[in-house]
Amino acid sequence: MTDDGNTPDAGPLPPPGPGGFSDAEASFISAMGSLMERWGLPQATGRLFGYLLLRNKPVDLDTMTRELGQAKSGLSVAARQLEAWTLVRRSTRPGSRRIDYEAVGDLQHLLLVNNAHMRKFTETLNAGVPVARGEARERLASLAGLFSGYVEQTEALVADWEARRAAAS
Repeated sequence: MTDDGNTPDAGPLPPPGPGGFSDAEASFISAMGSLMERWGLPQATGRLFGYLLLRNKPVDLDTMTRELGQAKSGLSVAARQLEAWTLVRRSTRPGSRRIDYEAVGDLQHLLLVNNAHMRKFTETLNAGVPVARGEARERLASLAGLFSGYVEQTEALVADWEARRAAAS
């Protein structure tokens, strides 16, 4: 946040207290915005994801606009970006055309989404190995091997976690 309580490129957060965010909530939302900005997404998209992670039920764009103090058009774009990354899902209420969004939020899902991106990255690295020469070829092959191992280990971690969770149920 800047000194005036605004986050760059995203507008103000509602004030703490009734109907607004606590300082801790506002800090979390801003931190998600900064984190996802480092991943190449707009800060507003990360802020929306942080906001949705804190929600206990799906929320519509009008509520998001009111509570986040951002333009509806920007939040609509942010929600679609999060949906494309499969970090949120949309739903509708019976008898309404209004669209609600909620964070998917389970760790296994987030890891598997990341793995899909890492798998594509690994495939691209592997495609570069035959065209590279000398040290560049070795570097590409090594990186491809590292990321392939990362994907395999993450999938094993998720499978183990799901098995332990199922056993505990």
